[in-house]
Amino acid sequence: MHIVFLATHFPVKGLSTCGSGNYVANMARIMIRSGHKVTVITEAPQREIFEWQGIEVRRIEATKGFKNTGRPMPTYKKFLKNLWRSLWYNYEVYKIDKESPIDLVQSVSAYALALFRLKKLPYIVRVSEYMDLWSGANNEKFDFEACLRSRKIDNEIQYLALKKADYIIAPSYLMQRVIYNKVGKKPQVIESPVVIDKKNFIFKENSFLEGKYWVTFGAMNYRKGIQSLAQIIDKLLNEYSDMKYVMIGKDKEVKYNESFIMASEYFRLHISQNADRFIFLDEISDRDRLFSIVKYSYACILPTRVDNLPNSCLEAMALGKIVISSTSKNGTSVEQLITDGKNGFLAEMDNAEDLYLKVQQAMSLSEDEKKTIEDNAFERVKNLTPENVYEKMMEVYSKLLL
Repeated sequence: MHIVFLATHFPVKGLSTCGSGNYVANMARIMIRSGHKVTVITEAPQREIFEWQGIEVRRIEATKGFKNTGRPMPTYKKFLKNLWRSLWYNYEVYKIDKESPIDLVQSVSAYALALFRLKKLPYIVRVSEYMDLWSGANNEKFDFEACLRSRKIDNEIQYLALKKADYIIAPSYLMQRVIYNKVGKKPQVIESPVVIDKKNFIFKENSFLEGKYWVTFGAMNYRKGIQSLAQIIDKLLNEYSDMKYVMIGKDKEVKYNESFIMASEYFRLHISQNADRFIFLDEISDRDRLFSIVKYSYACILPTRVDNLPNSCLEAMALGKIVISSTSKNGTSVEQLITDGKNGFLAEMDNAEDLYLKVQQAMSLSEDEKKTIEDNAFERVKNLTPENVYEKMMEVYSKLLL
């Protein structure tokens, strides 16, 4: 079978903070090992075609003329960018199909990629995000219900594109619910695979991190709860003088007091008393290095406002770590993975004090209690292997290829 993935991000050089890119890499590798031909179309400033681990990767200039500055883009420009992106991705599909017939196309993101799809080819969309929610959650203030009522034209065409797909899948029941209510098609829930090869992975202590520490890793934005974290780090470091706090993620601009500052600066503005025990690391593409830091942490503090079964949470649990995250009356998707007090802890979303109390609760555990929660965390995700997820995906593919 020749499968083509359309992915706006693809981590050829290592781990990415983008969950959809990591998903494509994981699934493409298992499909190659299972005897399929895989082509990945992704985007870059310059066109390039090469092979990576048996996978043909085609980088195309899908968004040429729409430079990403990191700051909000006008709605009309995002609308045009998504039209342009869909056109060029699907034109590349057309060219590939002429060279080597394609059996199936899977788009791994929203971004309206299915808008100009080739009708003759079976087309699946794996929903990575609900754009109105994601963009709303990246603002300083977040209103879940208001985001669902939004009708921005740049996002509406993405939902129109979902309606044109033959099949939709989603990692979380939260995303299944909101997409079904929006487009009238109910995605099938297939949880994301976790790839951590424990047989060959050697955990190494990091000398500059000697001693105990908490770690947060992933995207640095309001959707990932940096506003709640910033309010509690100094307080935590005051109470636990033997601990350090490690922050790992791509340093991006966030809006603060009507201007833009870097995320690292945002934290430093809030951490005045214990700056010497706050360690901000940029994005780490080396999986061994990242996972060794996570593995040796006391716990992973990973709050969120809304998510789609975040990779950071899955990976931390697969490493047998206690995860402290957040939930809300509308759901964040993390409650699909974590039962509060059983295999991790869930604080109320955007409630810094409750997040602080959950960290205290984790710190008060006896060694036996801590090990029980860590074991339960691992048990929840141990079956989310690429092989198991591959079997579920093949069931979907078979339905479309009948």
